[in-house]
Amino acid sequence: MSGLLRSNVVVATGTALSRLTGLARVTVFAYVIGQSALADAYQSANQSPNAIYELLLGGVLSASLVPLFTRQAEKRDDAATSAVVTVSVLALTALTIISVACAPIVFRLFSLDVADGVDATEYRHVGTALARIFLIQIFFYGLSALAGALLQARRRFFAPAWAPVLSNLVIIVSLLLVPGTTGGREPDLVDVLTNDQLLLLLGLGATVGIGVMAVALLPALRAADVSLEFRPEWRHPAVRQLVALSGWTLGYVVANQVAIIVIQNLAHPGSGNVNAYALAYIFFVLPHGLLAMSIVTTFTPEMARSVQQRDRAGFIHRCSSGVRLVSLLTLPAAAGLFVLRRPIIGLALDHGRFDAADAALTSRALAGFSLGLVGFSVYLFVLRGFYAHTDARTPFMINAFECLLNVALAVLLTERYGVLGLAASFAVAYTVASLWALQVMSYKVRGFSVSAVLSGVWKMALAALVMAEVMWLIAGHVGGNAGLGALARVAASGAAGVAVYVATLTALRVAELDEVQARVRSRFA
Repeated sequence: MSGLLRSNVVVATGTALSRLTGLARVTVFAYVIGQSALADAYQSANQSPNAIYELLLGGVLSASLVPLFTRQAEKRDDAATSAVVTVSVLALTALTIISVACAPIVFRLFSLDVADGVDATEYRHVGTALARIFLIQIFFYGLSALAGALLQARRRFFAPAWAPVLSNLVIIVSLLLVPGTTGGREPDLVDVLTNDQLLLLLGLGATVGIGVMAVALLPALRAADVSLEFRPEWRHPAVRQLVALSGWTLGYVVANQVAIIVIQNLAHPGSGNVNAYALAYIFFVLPHGLLAMSIVTTFTPEMARSVQQRDRAGFIHRCSSGVRLVSLLTLPAAAGLFVLRRPIIGLALDHGRFDAADAALTSRALAGFSLGLVGFSVYLFVLRGFYAHTDARTPFMINAFECLLNVALAVLLTERYGVLGLAASFAVAYTVASLWALQVMSYKVRGFSVSAVLSGVWKMALAALVMAEVMWLIAGHVGGNAGLGALARVAASGAAGVAVYVATLTALRVAELDEVQARVRSRFA
């Protein structure tokens, strides 16, 4: 267990730095670009490589490869690994070329309903120009997924956790150079069409950053003695196994991308709502990445090994423990995001081109997202348990339900509540789906009990509620919503909230808190 703890520390530390530099990237973007039609076009265009990559390959690579490479590493089957990697790289290359050629069609899907007052033709021209550059990222995203899966299967977590830091630094530098291309004024859509230097800074900055992240993993592969050969064996059993898994996983990501396209168009591209939703989502996934992903990343290979060794009790222990630990860590984070949403956004973004009205709009979206942090994190963890069993059908069914619920709620709530309704729809859908995923796991794995898994979670929820009340009281009397006042409000309320949360958990004798403390003591003893 100490080895698993060390892995968690490595992943958590690297993820923390990558998320913090990612937050700095978002802050610089808001300062330089603001919350405008150009910001919306940039966010939608930058979403396009993620959409295409996830649609056709990403879900397969990220969800299926870790268990697959873990089994191959256990069997020392280098030929199978080489075949999978070779075929995947060839598919990535073809997909990237086709996607760049289809950039106008891809961006059009994200701009079906351009906001009133924005020139739709101009908006789409800018988005398409950016998308052509951003879509090159597909290749590098795929390389990162392959290299990360190979390393995680061998319990090498350092490089995948730390590589995104380099990407964020490259993008930050490129954004800081933008004002020099516009004479210091706020850039707009016309500037991108008439200023090649600005277009290249915005487009290549992000794309080169993703490329650096992928290339940074190559030395780690050599250090891990990963032996690869060029084996374009499309009919290799391992490739066929990946393809068999990919059918349901493809359906999974299709549902996700359809939901994303609907949500983006409900936000009225060009109005600033797309940017507000995207920025709020980044703050929402920050605690997920810092707190939950280290558990998801390090527990997934262990669950896959338990399945490979037919150790059902070991799998149940890993899965149950992971759900409780994810809940323990994300419940206070959700409380903190909800209560302190306005000063958090004000502290990070209310500078330069990004004003108080923009901060208020973004904080509304963050309020909705924060309600689903626990459900979102638990959901993603539990689905890894199904993939550990090479079961891609069940995640597809659960995810299809989640996407339908998300879209249905968004259609109902957006007209009245705007970005708050969009984000709240996301939160409710993932929370409901996480509970269903746990229930399905109990059907699939004999001995897995939902009631046993969640038996202590109510205590954590009660502690988080007490924490939220304390933070709310302190926030009303300390600091403000911008600048140093926001820093004082977040620091004072957050510190008091964490202390109250830990004290309440101790008073309620939450076993998971003792488990975390014991692991920390064993790590540093």
